[in-house]
Amino acid sequence: MADRPLPPFVTFTTGAQLLMELDLVDSITPDGLRYLARRNPDWWRFGNRPDQVPYVMAGTTRTMETGVFLKMFKGGPRRGGRGRK
Repeated sequence: MADRPLPPFVTFTTGAQLLMELDLVDSITPDGLRYLARRNPDWWRFGNRPDQVPYVMAGTTRTMETGVFLKMFKGGPRRGGRGRK
């Protein structure tokens, strides 16, 4: 991954793949990301609340800014799953 630039946006599917490529988690699936989004609303940075970054719609697919997405997983304690502690 170091030899190619980061995408400007990720989906739940490409975001899960990117987290594993960057070694920020041991294992995660798109459904695992969706679970984290539902179960950790104060931590999850994307949504419709004033304190959240809005999803960017690409057709019917929700996308997230890659930098904000990665910052959630690089900073603070890991939420659930088998992420690195």
